[in-house]
Amino acid sequence: MRWTSEKQIVFNFIARYTSNSTHILMAGGALLAILLAVNFLASETPDRARIVRFEGGVVVKRGGEAIVLSAGMLLNPQDEITTSKGAYVEVAYDDVYKDIMRIGADTRVFFESNRIQKDTTLFMDKGEIKLKLDNLEKGSTFKVRTPVAIAGVRGTAFAVKLDKTTALITDYESRIFVKGLTEDHLPMQDELLLTDGWKAKVVQFEKPQQVQMLTVAEKSRWKAWLNDIDALPRQSFKGSNFQKTFYYQPLAFLGAFRMKISSSPSVLALMLYGVLALGAGKVVERVWL
Repeated sequence: MRWTSEKQIVFNFIARYTSNSTHILMAGGALLAILLAVNFLASETPDRARIVRFEGGVVVKRGGEAIVLSAGMLLNPQDEITTSKGAYVEVAYDDVYKDIMRIGADTRVFFESNRIQKDTTLFMDKGEIKLKLDNLEKGSTFKVRTPVAIAGVRGTAFAVKLDKTTALITDYESRIFVKGLTEDHLPMQDELLLTDGWKAKVVQFEKPQQVQMLTVAEKSRWKAWLNDIDALPRQSFKGSNFQKTFYYQPLAFLGAFRMKISSSPSVLALMLYGVLALGAGKVVERVWL
């Protein structure tokens, strides 16, 4: 395998050009830290939004300019996705599709963040989206803002459909909260709590009050979508671009390294890798020399 051969080349280089055992131990400890760090970075589960699949007219705008769409493409903060009639696009926040969103036809969505964070927000000014979120951390909230209402979930799944001055909020699983907006476009104080199997219609500038149970057909369509997602082949993107960058583009690798450690919740683990590796080298040196 290529990775194994790369490691062998590095080890041979160290053995050839180090002058004594102390240098070998120090170099070996540093190398071990690097190898563990690369393994950590390459195998880290992606938590950045990426295109899973799409159909029909879908446009992604970045900085006001349309970019070429492809499956697996990573999304950035402030990206805008617009779909035409009869089109859709699905976006996953991980590569096992536990956190996934379907943007329906004739919809426009603005990504305020491209990652799921403690407080994640999307803005939609027309159309319909639905989300399945299985991996939200405790205390996290995923919100969808519209010109009519705000809907947020602290676990699992919901949908938002906007038709001019009316928003339809659907709770498929778990519990979500719904807030209307004032004429100043500020969230109202009162919120409506929906439980799974219920939906609420919100009229612009009014408190959300109209609640109705989901029909059998609506539940069936939701389950059909989940089954469709489960049947998709999982395409792992982990490590491929990162390892290629590490081998062939050192400056780009350093940039990717900096970005990873600045955004990853596991920076402490990466630091411990280096400390343990260098510490092991010192212990062996004191015992053997």
